[in-house]
Amino acid sequence: MYRVSHFVSQFAVCLLAGAAVALIWVNLSPQSYQDFVELRLADNSLIGYPNPDSLLRFGRTLTLGYLAGNALMSFFFLYIGKELWEALVLRQGALRGTKSVAPLITALAAALMPALLYASLSRYVTAPVLPAPAAGWPVPMAGDVALSYVVGRLALGPGHPALRFLLLVSIADDILALLITGLAFPIGTLRPVWLLLPLGASVLAYAGFNALPRWLDRGDPLKPAARWVRHRLSVWPYAVAGALSWYGMQQAGLMPALGLLPVIPAIPHADHAFGIFAEAEEMLPDMLNRIARWLIVPVGAILFLFALTHSGAPFASADSETLAVMLALLIGKPVGIILGGTLALRLLGAPLPKGMVPRDLAVVGVIAAMGFSVPLFAINATLPRGVLSEGARLGLLLSLIAAPLALMLARAIGRRIA
Repeated sequence: MYRVSHFVSQFAVCLLAGAAVALIWVNLSPQSYQDFVELRLADNSLIGYPNPDSLLRFGRTLTLGYLAGNALMSFFFLYIGKELWEALVLRQGALRGTKSVAPLITALAAALMPALLYASLSRYVTAPVLPAPAAGWPVPMAGDVALSYVVGRLALGPGHPALRFLLLVSIADDILALLITGLAFPIGTLRPVWLLLPLGASVLAYAGFNALPRWLDRGDPLKPAARWVRHRLSVWPYAVAGALSWYGMQQAGLMPALGLLPVIPAIPHADHAFGIFAEAEEMLPDMLNRIARWLIVPVGAILFLFALTHSGAPFASADSETLAVMLALLIGKPVGIILGGTLALRLLGAPLPKGMVPRDLAVVGVIAAMGFSVPLFAINATLPRGVLSEGARLGLLLSLIAAPLALMLARAIGRRIA
């Protein structure tokens, strides 16, 4: 029986714990909280925000907030990217062939509808004034994979196919929202030439430490070359490639948190997929799954630190921006998922997963309306610091009301609540 690994629930707990501490801290002592988030770790660093006054040619200012969000969170998105990669390319992957149509169409609608609704609502944001018309439109495009899983498990049941559909849509929305935010709102000046570094690092890692050992081992069941690379070099070739890839993404002006994704195809992986965040993967010996297991505890700590440094929102910051973000998620996400799923099913003839019925789309949509981790990146990239961004963060926190709404809806339409 397909079971999701327990660490996904642990990730959700870490996020909520960090958000709770941030919420209490920022409301009791706003200045000390801001000083903590903006703590300067280095002024002439190779990583951080662009600093034209740096002594180094590529010098940057590294703050605790940048470290937690743009650097350390790349390990969390390594998890997300791993699951999407396996679903797309491995045998029995959930997004192989025609199976990809319904989830991907639904994910696209689930990202676009909240963005369009926010853009419409933002016309009424008058105090404070938005820096540009509809600024902040990427904020409600994504939700939160970990929180969606926990609520989805309660609302739908641990083995329900709609839960896997929810995870697929959430993962696709997260990656799509980060890519769009990075392209539309780059950090500094766009320098596409730097993308050659992630590409080159990934190609070299694949050719030298994945493809070459397999070619040398052809016909030998003992696979000595692959064993030597696995035991002697372990994770280091891919760690170096990941560091170079991340740096190249930062220097290109794109979203650095996605910097490890280009290396995923270069890492030796299993032959077939077992499902999104499948518990069975915890027993697999391939390097990609071994890396994922090694990172479980560190990623939990990273998620806590990320929520602590990015989700602090004073209650006094509530304004029309708060309302716009909250409504874009609570209305736009369910409408987008219902429309996208119905379009795929009725017009394109793409079936929903076996065992999932159209009415489940409503429950999936309400669950996906919880915006948290990825929308926080969009706030930092699209809205200026201050009351405006704090109001948007408060809107994300208020969108968590979708959790009890989803449980009530699931009960109303006859879905068992685990």
